[in-house]
Amino acid sequence: PLEALVTIGTYVWLMGFLVMVSYSVISYLSLRKRLLIVSPLRENIYLADEITTPFVMGLFRPKIYLPSDMEECEMSYIIIHEQHHIRRADHIIKALAFLALSIHWFNPLVWVAFICSNRDMEMSCDEAVVKKMGDDILADYMDSLLNFSIGKTIVAGVPLAFGEGDTKRRIKNLSHWKK
Repeated sequence: PLEALVTIGTYVWLMGFLVMVSYSVISYLSLRKRLLIVSPLRENIYLADEITTPFVMGLFRPKIYLPSDMEECEMSYIIIHEQHHIRRADHIIKALAFLALSIHWFNPLVWVAFICSNRDMEMSCDEAVVKKMGDDILADYMDSLLNFSIGKTIVAGVPLAFGEGDTKRRIKNLSHWKK
């Protein structure tokens, strides 16, 4: 009787794992499809017409993708935000965290850890931008966070996006920021 339960449990776990991996692959392919036509801005930074929010993509040679309709004044601090992700290898950490989440999809604590680690990554990059560029960009930066998060869908589990995560909490964190 116990062998039947273990077999059923194994199949349920395998189905959950395959759903998570399939979701990630489909999200990645959908995003790649939107990145067929890009124009290089400089180094590893590209402008794309089909995206609505900036993000980092790629494990070994990460690239920064920005919406082509982005204002010039926003670009400087958004690029710093995304470069901070690359410098800290957040794109690799997030991929490994999603793999762990896919394996342990049934564990609510792993879901909480995944969500909290993503939130912490974003808040840390936000703070790094303000620290580097100064308090005078704080209002514009928070405005950009709002603009990139309102009414836009982000493919969860694939990119590290500028407006990704709990925007309300990120803005609240920045409003309490001190040197």
